[in-house]
Amino acid sequence: MAGPWERYQSEPDKAGPWSKYVEPTVTPTASGGQGELSVNNVVRSAATGVPIIGGALNQMNAATNAALAPLLNPLFSEENQLKGATFSERRAESLRQQQGMDRDFSAKHPVVDTAAQIAGGVAGVAPAMMAAPAAFGGGGGSMAARSMASMLSGGTVGGADAAVRSGGDLNSTGIGGLTGALVGGFSPAIASGAGKVSATIADRVGGLSKPTGALSALPRPAANYALETVGDPARQAALRADLDRLGPQAMLADVSPEWMGVARGAASQPGMRDEIAVPLLTRDAAKNTRLRADMDIAIGAPPVPSQVEAGIVAGQRDLGPQYGEVFRGARAVDTEPLAHAIEADAINMRGPAQRAAQQVRGMLDIHGAPGNLDPNPGTLFQTRQAIDGMLAGETNPQVIRTLSGYRQRVDDMLGQAVPGIKDVDAQFAELARQRDALGRGQQVLDSGRTAPRPQELAQEVQQGALPQGRMVGPSAAPLRMRQGARAELDRVVGTNANDPAALQRLVKSEGDWNRDRLRTLFGPQADDVLNAVDRETAFYRTNNRVTSGSDTAMASRFGDFLDHASTPSQIPTDTTIAGLILRGAQKAGQKALGSNAEERAARFAKDLGRLAVAQGSARDQIVQSLMDTARRRQSLDPINNAAREVARLLLASSPPVANQRLLAR
Repeated sequence: MAGPWERYQSEPDKAGPWSKYVEPTVTPTASGGQGELSVNNVVRSAATGVPIIGGALNQMNAATNAALAPLLNPLFSEENQLKGATFSERRAESLRQQQGMDRDFSAKHPVVDTAAQIAGGVAGVAPAMMAAPAAFGGGGGSMAARSMASMLSGGTVGGADAAVRSGGDLNSTGIGGLTGALVGGFSPAIASGAGKVSATIADRVGGLSKPTGALSALPRPAANYALETVGDPARQAALRADLDRLGPQAMLADVSPEWMGVARGAASQPGMRDEIAVPLLTRDAAKNTRLRADMDIAIGAPPVPSQVEAGIVAGQRDLGPQYGEVFRGARAVDTEPLAHAIEADAINMRGPAQRAAQQVRGMLDIHGAPGNLDPNPGTLFQTRQAIDGMLAGETNPQVIRTLSGYRQRVDDMLGQAVPGIKDVDAQFAELARQRDALGRGQQVLDSGRTAPRPQELAQEVQQGALPQGRMVGPSAAPLRMRQGARAELDRVVGTNANDPAALQRLVKSEGDWNRDRLRTLFGPQADDVLNAVDRETAFYRTNNRVTSGSDTAMASRFGDFLDHASTPSQIPTDTTIAGLILRGAQKAGQKALGSNAEERAARFAKDLGRLAVAQGSARDQIVQSLMDTARRRQSLDPINNAAREVARLLLASSPPVANQRLLAR
């Protein structure tokens, strides 16, 4: 026998006791009526748009209503005969009512319903996209990789959402997964395009990237190319720092490969070579004068080593009268102990040392009277001078040791016999130290074994300043060393100025030794010298690569830009009468509108080429305009990013909305 639920289902139009506790779908509700525009219906619509969870809400509501109905409705009491409705029957009827409410609201207010569901979808997807942006095609990586990740996540969400909404129906689940995968796969590309379109619209409305100042006369395509070369703020700062380091003669072509390519590409255009090459060649012709002037300012004018040395030798000669004065009060010398010691060495020694001992022994005798020692202190003084001469060219260690010992004994005997000679000797020795320091300074840039290490040179300079003998005050040896180094720099520049790259190798060397050695001698000003050499090397390379280089790859990007600019827009034509008419109209239109592409390309090359080789204040104005326009253009990035993220959210939330529409039919 059929129960009340079965009878109600088979005869839904007949009023009966079941209708008392089963509310018809069309009965008005306290929220404003079935399908009416109310807060309750809008909230329900937004909730159902949440992926996966939204599809289960009606199921959960129906289950809750079915479970609570017997407790809340007295018609379900034990003594009432209408208790035959099972939980499943109550749940099915409640679900029917829930879905009916959704359909009615969607039918009456489709726009509000769709907007609410999209809002719910966005609210549901946003936390997941923020937690794992890479899974939804965000973050870095190639477009292909992001599209694949977005396709996988979109298919997963779409399939799971359809499964929940359809109660596990395989066909609906497959359709939902396929829809989500397709939308997800195209989502990164669509979102990127939406961001660019939004930024472009904002740019056109606000004119944010419109060139101003020194760039205001540039056509937008040429200005866009120029702006692409300055890049992000870090690159802009590096560009400006390089220009400041190289000075007012620097060009954009010196510090940017892109602008060097512009100069090279522009110079290859008919009629443009002189406009690009003349500034470069004019600057190159002044490199020697410019480099010498900068070096003179930094470390002083260069001396002539031979003249300095001649002055030192003249100073030593000028000490002759002082030696004559001290010898007037000299006493006779007894060289017998020294002679006996040398004779003993001559007997025991062999080879060069023996011959040196015999030679010195003969110097102690009276001239023409061998074996008779000369007591004249002047003869002993000349013996010391002769020993110094022998030591000057000697390399045999044993001979040097022997002669040095003899010289010391002779010097001691002179100090005792000739009062005041040590004071004159100290002056002579100081001049000799200066002469040696002058030669040493000319070796500091060497790279061979004779070149001092930076720490060795620092020690030499420190010790060279200390007075020796009876001298008072610092020695001039460090000054002479600086003069020698400065003279050597001038020689290197003079013989290599036409090839700054070679000059750079010689002055800076491969490592940091020359920099450290020059700093030891000249202090921080040495950096100014090296920077000047670097600057001229950069100028030299730019001139060579732009005016005479064979590197075509350098200008390829600018060449591609000009090729694109010189490709006129074409409309499809053929060889028919209609095609000939169209082709003629196209050419006439291009001419009438002044859109000759080759002329545009030539104008772009001319305008950008001039920018690439500008100098001084003109260059600074160009750079400032580039930076200002780039900063304004960067203000479009937030618009681009925001539009892209909104598009991604909308696309990610669209499969659940589609599933809801599909399953509601």
